[in-house]
Amino acid sequence: MTFDEHAGSSAHRALVRPDAPSAGMRTGPDSMRRRRLLMAAAVALTVIAGVTGAHAASAAASKPDRKKPQPAASGSEEDLWRRQDQLSALCDWIDAQPGIKTSGYVTSINDPEVGSTVLVWHGPPDRMQQQIMDEARRRNIPISIQQRNHSMNDLERAVDQLIAIKSGTGEFQNFKVSTVATFDINFDGVTVQGDYIHPPAEGVQVADTALAQTLAAKTGVAVAIEHGQIQLL
Repeated sequence: MTFDEHAGSSAHRALVRPDAPSAGMRTGPDSMRRRRLLMAAAVALTVIAGVTGAHAASAAASKPDRKKPQPAASGSEEDLWRRQDQLSALCDWIDAQPGIKTSGYVTSINDPEVGSTVLVWHGPPDRMQQQIMDEARRRNIPISIQQRNHSMNDLERAVDQLIAIKSGTGEFQNFKVSTVATFDINFDGVTVQGDYIHPPAEGVQVADTALAQTLAAKTGVAVAIEHGQIQLL
């Protein structure tokens, strides 16, 4: 059984680090509200009527309603739910730890198919990280660490800056924003998804790079540009 962690990703993505040269920065004070998605922070598998699918779930989102395996469900499906519950319980334990919000903890990427988790971390290892590692091992949950350049506070601050820019104004003068994602399994930064209002004369790829440079310079975090509407499974 396999799952696709890349659902909804575009074939082309412009990636820019915050120290890359800035291109055509504009300011736009108008504010707007947009959805903020924590993409793929925890991978949860849903089993319904014997069909297994993979869903990327936000670590900050409320837990979705889940159908428990029916009495006729196979032992492997029951094991899947058991592992998912174990991983969810560990995440709840982490979130409840005093000082977790000011630590280097970003999120956890759970894989209930094998019952393991990846601790996404910013900054050097510290006592909090060791406590989480010890607790996971105490629960017999395999755990590894993925180092990131940006803290969750950095990412959320950057998203707040970007959603305050109205489509068609400022840095988004020729861009209609669909979503601004705080976290992506495959990218260490913020992802802006949407489409150009008018086809850019210089071409989409060049325009993407220039826009990503501008946004990275504005926010101080890496920015990726993707196109189309976000697909929620």
